[in-house]
Amino acid sequence: MDDWSKQLISQLDESLQGIKQRDLRFFRIEEFKRNIERVGHLSKSCPACEKEKLNIAEINGKINEAIQVPGKSRREYDRIISRLSTHMQKVHGFFPPFYFTYLLSFFGMVAGLLLGYLLMIIFPAWDWMMLTLGFVAGLFAGYVWGIRKDAKVRLHKKLM
Repeated sequence: MDDWSKQLISQLDESLQGIKQRDLRFFRIEEFKRNIERVGHLSKSCPACEKEKLNIAEINGKINEAIQVPGKSRREYDRIISRLSTHMQKVHGFFPPFYFTYLLSFFGMVAGLLLGYLLMIIFPAWDWMMLTLGFVAGLFAGYVWGIRKDAKVRLHKKLM
């Protein structure tokens, strides 16, 4: 962790003393801190991260107001959190927990239903059984594939 991110995180901790733990979880403060560390580390090689440093420093001064009072500061904070998360995911390969498990399970389920429908047309005597078999097979295959991809994300320490 570089000096910039250490300084910003310590300022953030000081300004958020006395805030309820529930509010800190709701406003994703821990995720914001992790993204500050990542931006500090990756800003040497990424121009977008370098630009975000200014926005992070600006919102860091208004973080207490953003959490306690709804309005412009809260919207700015929400935008920065969303923008940082999207950037970290698309450019640097950081993903939320179980991202691929959920995503590939859904697509496996859809593909399985299509396969089941084709099998239902081919074998009309076992129509609902073929549809169910395709659904289960697709869901299971997507789930297993997603778990493996999530394990690689955890292995490479790219978990958001």
